Amino acid sequence: MQVERRGCIGAAGRYRFASVAIRRRLGGCFGLFDITMGAMAREANTMIKENPIKTTLAAGKASVGGWLNLGSPLAAEVLGGIGVPWMTVDCEHTPFDMNLTAHTFRAIEARGAIPLVRAWDHDVSTISRLLDAGAWGVVIPHVSTPEQAATFASATRYPPRGTRSVGTSRCITLGDTNEYYNVFNDRVLCIPQIEDMEGIGNAQAIAEIPDVDIGFLGPNDLSRSMGAAMGSDAHEKALADFREGCAAAGKPCGIPVNSGAIAKQRIAEGFSFISIANDLKLMREKADIEFEGFLE
Repeated sequence: MQVERRGCIGAAGRYRFASVAIRRRLGGCFGLFDITMGAMAREANTMIKENPIKTTLAAGKASVGGWLNLGSPLAAEVLGGIGVPWMTVDCEHTPFDMNLTAHTFRAIEARGAIPLVRAWDHDVSTISRLLDAGAWGVVIPHVSTPEQAATFASATRYPPRGTRSVGTSRCITLGDTNEYYNVFNDRVLCIPQIEDMEGIGNAQAIAEIPDVDIGFLGPNDLSRSMGAAMGSDAHEKALADFREGCAAAGKPCGIPVNSGAIAKQRIAEGFSFISIANDLKLMREKADIEFEGFLE
């Protein structure tokens, strides 16, 4: 059967196909169908939904998502396909460039999940470009002071609330242009990542900054900066101090973990924003299991 591409509808960009033969039989009906479906698609695309991460955390529940290190949009589709509700594209430690990052955001969105991103530096223009590409939140690594956090929080919001530049980019396709500019200040997430003892000491002050939405730990870099092993008493105390600082500021706190079992432990301790492993680790761990006994 011959098919003809007739445009796309819906957030996932699914294509409608119609055979030439059927088009001949139905004649003018297709025009009405196209107009109706086009109007429905445009109407649906004008509304930007609530950020479900914010909704979940505001309800006092834990929000658990994934992390992407492979540089593969397909990996995002796989995780989204099993229902992972959000994924962070790691631009700090991976091969992601801006173009691949935007494609990965599309893959996340296509599965109904929320795309977050970790920035590769502290340049506010980096934050702006990542948000313009379609991120719903930015993790900023190596934040140690409230002054840094205030700069980054401001960079995630449009004036007069913040300093984010207004420009035409992919982000405005998430909904009606004016709708995006008018509502996204309340949808976006600013997530400073604390990774040293200076940041631990400033945890409450960082979390108290307006428009800092979630405090997030970097336990591996924290361990290195402390000279203390992961899981040691000193390291666990630093994690507890961070968690208590965020709680005192009335903000949720998060941490990356390597397994679902550890995620449950951290949630019981009071962490509520959890990323489980990453696509690279999940692939390697599964490969280690399945290839055991077959490799020299």
